[in-house]
Amino acid sequence: MIPEPFGAYRSTDYFNSEEMKRGIWDNTAVLWLILPAAEVAERPDIQFLVIGRPGVDGIEFGYRLGHDGIWAYRPIENTFLFLAPTVAAFLEGWRLHEITV
Repeated sequence: MIPEPFGAYRSTDYFNSEEMKRGIWDNTAVLWLILPAAEVAERPDIQFLVIGRPGVDGIEFGYRLGHDGIWAYRPIENTFLFLAPTVAAFLEGWRLHEITV
């Protein structure tokens, strides 16, 4: 179930997955690639629900308001990049180095 503050985001795949809600730790980057549910945060200024980050250039992963799928927000360029239709598909592509930012 999507928590009330984030109900407008199409993030069911994240919030319905116990694995995702626990977070995904990246040993190589030494950070939470996918954040635990308690650390998820909305960026209302850009209508973005942050669920993770790669640890470079301030880039964040998450859901855009009114859009499907997982996106990367790149603050240096102030742009969004579509990454995958679901968080699971994103993780698979990320681990296989098929998805990069």
